[in-house]
This record gives sequence, structure tokens and C-alpha cells, in this order.
Amino acid sequence: MTLQPMVPSETDTAAFEPGLTPDNRSHTLGAVADDWAAIEVWLGAVAANSPHGSGQTIATYRYHLAKLRWYCDTVCILPPPRWSMQEVQEFKAFLGDVPGFAITARDVVDVSGAACGTRPGPFRKRPSASSQGDIMRFVSAMFTALHQTGYIARDPTALLKSRKPKRLDKTRTVDLDVFAELLGGMDPHHSEAPTSASRLYRRDRFILIALRELGLRASELVGASMASVYRLSDPATGKSYWVIKVSDESAKGGTGRTVPMTKTAMDALVAYRIEFGLLPLPCATDTHRLLLSPRTAPMVRGERTITAARDLRYFRQWGSVGTRHGLYRIVKGRLREAAHVLDARREHDAAERLRKASPHWLRHTFATAALLGGHDIRQVAAALGHSNLRTTMDYTEQEALDQIRAWESTSPGNVASA
Repeated sequence: MTLQPMVPSETDTAAFEPGLTPDNRSHTLGAVADDWAAIEVWLGAVAANSPHGSGQTIATYRYHLAKLRWYCDTVCILPPPRWSMQEVQEFKAFLGDVPGFAITARDVVDVSGAACGTRPGPFRKRPSASSQGDIMRFVSAMFTALHQTGYIARDPTALLKSRKPKRLDKTRTVDLDVFAELLGGMDPHHSEAPTSASRLYRRDRFILIALRELGLRASELVGASMASVYRLSDPATGKSYWVIKVSDESAKGGTGRTVPMTKTAMDALVAYRIEFGLLPLPCATDTHRLLLSPRTAPMVRGERTITAARDLRYFRQWGSVGTRHGLYRIVKGRLREAAHVLDARREHDAAERLRKASPHWLRHTFATAALLGGHDIRQVAAALGHSNLRTTMDYTEQEALDQIRAWESTSPGNVASA
């Protein structure tokens, strides 16, 4: 049977009174207009309880809620507080095989093949097993909160089996030689004057280097501004160094940090800024986002709104890469291009690994390369923003390496070498 979107009937909408729990019990959420308003009260509490005011958790929850609400309005026709275990299982099954009408499409055709607009589904693509798990964990957290506050009498996800957190896959790294070829194989788009293609090349090269050499998360890179890169002086030596500040708002867990810029990353940033017509070095008053788009954004000067692209380029009114999903698409596109080159050279295994890689793989690559290169694990943990060294140690067999180095120091040659 083909699943089709449903249209609520008068019976469906009249069967449930907004703001009342199934058994009419009192609850601690206060006055709420309907079930969705009750969920909003819970989200407000989640935001208030986020450490240091970080918006990452609430942003993720709202991202999942949009899908859930679309499902309730279009398929289930039943708000979550009225769900039983059966509705939970049906939603879980829906995520496992999302139908075509739920996936966003820019060009929709009718039966004759003629274009008839767009389809605004909430899913960009069918969610992976990992994404399905994330959505269901959000649903479980929501129902747990509604039950604990007395808004619903029972938690329909109480028997939902929760998978154990995934252990870090140490193989999710990009070979450093392959990464060097990735950068070297990118088309530089040489031209006398900057073009949209040359700007994309310089920006994307900086993105790849920043992810690989600074160990930043995608959300942290997207959340940074040009002013996030600044000089830091060392009183002990009198020297100044370039660093990048990860804000509390964009950092996972709400705790920001400062990461040293490598020379390669700084050189890539300078070349990228010049291509966009900016001064080579960033300053504290630079209001541009760190990741710019060659597309321009309208600006207002006096009583006039400027929309002409050429004028906006003159005033450096660039758009920006505003989401981690936008960054993900940029990186995946460059990785696919490099994979095609490897396929042409019959290096199919390396090509397949690049197709599987993602921005987070480059963060893993940074951590693994730094630890295996002998960097102090505490400094690597600080760069990654890990509060627990155990998390950092998972990136490589650090405990085994520590033991080997100790044995080699006291009893050289005692450990079998390969």
C-alpha cells in the first residue's frame, strides 16, 4: 500500500480539545493553548537549562520538531500527546522508509511531465539510521518531559528500546596523502579578476584546511565571524600569534575555546579574503561572517535599497553559509570531485572512502594525526573542546601508545616491532 498524505476531517480535529490531557489531569506546564504550546513550554525549559546559554541543543530539537509536526499535520492527524505506543511505532517505521512526498523537491512535475512548482517536504533526503536514532531520542525526551510534568498520564515511548551510544569509529579519517591530493586537484580557476568560481575555490580550500588543521566542528566554523580570528600576544616572548575564537553559542556544550591558527590555515584565509575583495587580514571591526557566499545580499543606504549584484559586490555585501547543512554540502561536493579523479586513476578504494567522508571525518583526522604525531593529549583535547580526556583518547589507541613509549624508554626493543 502506498502511503499518502492525509487531510484532517472535522471528526479528527474535534475529537481532541486543545490544552487538555487525555485524563483531564492537572499539570505543571501552566496555561497552554494546545498540545503544541505545551511542547513549546518544554522547549523553553530546555533552552533555559542549556549550559552557558548554548543554542545547539534547542536548535537540534527544533529541527526534529519541524519534521514531527509535519508528520502529525500531514500523515498521522494526531498531536503527540494523544499518541499511544502504536503511533510511536508507526512514526519510527515512517522514518525508516520516508515516502517521496515527504522529501523536498525543487522541481515537481505533473502527470504530463510539465513543471508545476516545488514540493516543501520536511526531509532533504531519506534519513540515515543515525539520523533516525537522533529523531527518536528527541521524541523520547519530549514524551518523558510531558509525562513528568503531568501533561500526559503515560509515556508511550517507555518501552522504546534505546540504542547504546555509538563508540567512535577510528577508521573515519582521511589519509593525509589523499587530503593533500584533494587540495592539489581542486581547480584554481585562474583569472585576472575574481569570479564566482574563483571565490568558491578559495573559500572551499579554506574550509577544508580549517576543518582538517584546526579540528573545528561544522557548527563552530559556520558560527564564526571574521572577527573571530585575531592576534594573541604571548607576554613571555613578546610574540603575537593568530588564533580563532569558538564562541559559547556555537560550541557544543556551550563552552567556547580559543584555537591556534596554523600557518597553512592563515595563508588560506588571507587568499580567500583577498578573492572576496576584503583586506588581507581580519580585524575586530570586521562584521562579515567567516564563511562567505559569492551571492550578494541586499543593502540599504539612506532611503534606497540596493539590489544590483554589481553594486553589492562593490560594497562587499556578500551572503554567507548560514547552516552546517550548507557547509556539509560544500565539503561533500569537493570530496565527490576528488573521488572522481581517484576513480579515473583506478584507485577505487580511496575514492569510495572519500565519498563516505564528511566534515566530521576531517575533525577526526586532525585529532588522530595530532595524537599520533606526539602532541600532548591535554592540548589536543583543549583544541577539540573535549571536557573528558577519555573522549579524546578514543580517537586513537592512545593508552597502548603510552605503554609502548614507556616500555621503549625503560626496556628498548622489548616490544615486538612491526
